Amino acid sequence: MSYILVYRLAAISLGNVGFSEYALSRRAVSLIQPALILGFGVAIPRYIAYSLQSTTKNPDFYFLGATGILLIVTLTTLSIVYLFRQGMAFLIFGSYEYTHLILPMALLLIGIISHLLCYTYFQGKLSMLKANLLQTVNIAIVPVAVFLFTNNAAKLLALMGAFWLVASMICFFYILRGLEIPRNKMDILPYAKELLIYGIQRVPGDFGLAALLSVVAIFTAHTGGGVEQAGYVAFGVSILSAAGSLFAPIGIVLLPQASQMIVKLEMAKLRYYVGKILVVSITLTCIGVIFFLIFAEKVIELYLGNTFLGACPAAKLIALGVVPYAVFVSMRSILDSYYVRAVNAKNILISLCLFLVWDGVSLVLSTNYRFLVIGFVLALLLLSVLTLIEMKKIFKTS
Repeated sequence: MSYILVYRLAAISLGNVGFSEYALSRRAVSLIQPALILGFGVAIPRYIAYSLQSTTKNPDFYFLGATGILLIVTLTTLSIVYLFRQGMAFLIFGSYEYTHLILPMALLLIGIISHLLCYTYFQGKLSMLKANLLQTVNIAIVPVAVFLFTNNAAKLLALMGAFWLVASMICFFYILRGLEIPRNKMDILPYAKELLIYGIQRVPGDFGLAALLSVVAIFTAHTGGGVEQAGYVAFGVSILSAAGSLFAPIGIVLLPQASQMIVKLEMAKLRYYVGKILVVSITLTCIGVIFFLIFAEKVIELYLGNTFLGACPAAKLIALGVVPYAVFVSMRSILDSYYVRAVNAKNILISLCLFLVWDGVSLVLSTNYRFLVIGFVLALLLLSVLTLIEMKKIFKTS
């Protein structure tokens, strides 16, 4: 609900150009984010959940190891982004005049990394009340609340990042109070290494997924559509992401629980849950997509206003990708729980290659952004098929 309200507020407060700056900036942040997270969004909850079933592993050491690694990587990467901010602005927006958006985007990234560190610790511990409280504050309340303070896209991004950082730091120091700190700091290194070995394999996949969800809008900015049309495409992708986020809680709970079921060899029980989740995901998304395709103009007019009806063609095309994307979001946690190797990453990169080849040909043959969007939808369809094939392999061999 917050996701929907945020873009409504952006349309009212920022106007067409400001709305596009805001939407495209958030898509770009999603693209950069995996390079900083290092696959720890999956690695931290997985290994903490495993260690709770072990007598030889300490879950607190995984958290401390992750904190040190993420701090070093984030500070190094954002220093590079700052030094080359003009080039980054041109790469993302197709123009140097948007350089002023790079620093707010950097602050937003710091806030996201801080949030993820605390959230995944709670997730791994299955402390879902605390995890959901942090998620509610940072993902539901903060993005809406910042519109009370300004109607400038750059300031909105900066404020959002600052609030995320403050809320996450409160949780971080709360977690720190209850942690077991090793007397010898070197004891954390094996845990950090374990997280890196598992997580680093998933960086290409995380980056590939972020690229899949972001580059279509960035490519549009470099075509005849410009930043405004790119903003509409980014908005359509955000709607798809919002639809996928309805199923994200399934994966959030399923990752640590599936990890424990796999350790206990409860594969029949896991197969039953997976079947139920898959049927519900496909049914609900099909109903939602059909409704949107029929009433898209009315929905967007009520949501953004009649000056944003230009977003309808892109939103309708992107809506076709909601069903396969929901299948992937619902099932990806099973693959991450079962395999140490990055099977999801392989599937994502194959889908991304299809997308890039299609869009490369489209950019040569036509400047119409619709061809880019069709490639995006086909890539999502391929991703869902590859995910289901891997699921079948898991349960066939177990």
